[in-house]
Amino acid sequence: MATIKDVAALSGVSVTTVSRVLNKRGYISEDTYKKVYDAMAELNYQPNQLARSLSKQKTNFIGLLVPDVSHPFFAEMTHLLEISLFNHGYKLILCNTQRNDMREQSYLDMLRQNKVDGAIVATHYLQTSDYKDLSLPLVAMDVFLDESIPSVHSNHIRGGKLAARPFIDGNAHCVLQIRGDSDIKSPAWMRHSVFADELLEHNIKCIDYELKADEFDISSYCKIIQKQLDSHPEIDGVFSTDIIVSYAIKYILEKGKKIPDDYIIVGYDGVDISNYVYPSLSYVRQPFEKLADTIVDVLLRKINGENLTDDVVVNDVRYIAGNTTR
Repeated sequence: MATIKDVAALSGVSVTTVSRVLNKRGYISEDTYKKVYDAMAELNYQPNQLARSLSKQKTNFIGLLVPDVSHPFFAEMTHLLEISLFNHGYKLILCNTQRNDMREQSYLDMLRQNKVDGAIVATHYLQTSDYKDLSLPLVAMDVFLDESIPSVHSNHIRGGKLAARPFIDGNAHCVLQIRGDSDIKSPAWMRHSVFADELLEHNIKCIDYELKADEFDISSYCKIIQKQLDSHPEIDGVFSTDIIVSYAIKYILEKGKKIPDDYIIVGYDGVDISNYVYPSLSYVRQPFEKLADTIVDVLLRKINGENLTDDVVVNDVRYIAGNTTR
């Protein structure tokens, strides 16, 4: 492999000059720039970016810890965060913990070695102290970690109210709500609580099903929906994330029932699948693009030395009416 000394020899300049060209430091004539880059091209020289970054105490890498990148919400956020970070000159290192505390710990050990400038955390299986001890700029995504770590999330209170309204207006009598594990400290719990309260205020029964730690997969969703709908024939509405209610729609139609005549269905998130469900899904959409940009903005401000600890609520949550509501 070619070295910086080889580039200097071929271009007829010193190693120091080549280094200044690579780091864009000081005055360098256009002719010198051309000689150095021509030599690099001829030798197929690739600068050691990591070594150069570490020498400056800055890597331009950001860690992203998610519990399951195959989940539509985290897949969408990963996609948008990567774009936003890249636009600010940073590269994303994806840490997919698979909802496994040992994998999460392994990734945290990597972050402790200062291979990144900061991290975005959406996982929740380790102790808060594990994150506080990182000594890195951190931002939490849709999860609460510690008062010292800002959490960025959408307005779940507004989201819960928006989701309840179609059931109220559609004269539903009993709604099944499927939600996440209560052991997870997530602001998403606010939407579920508000949703249930809104229904109760209008004399609509709400059956809450709380997903267990081992029920975050497609096969579990199908079994849960089938068991709940068969065990509670009084249910005439279903509310959950887009991916879960899509399986509810499938099962209801297979039973020969009609949507929305027999069942009102409302999803939450607004991921890609919400646009391909039939009948067209009514759902509450989270502002993914603004969430990603806000998370990156808060993290970069922390990297630049700002002491930010307050949570940030992104308010642009909106209801999209489809054909699964009356």
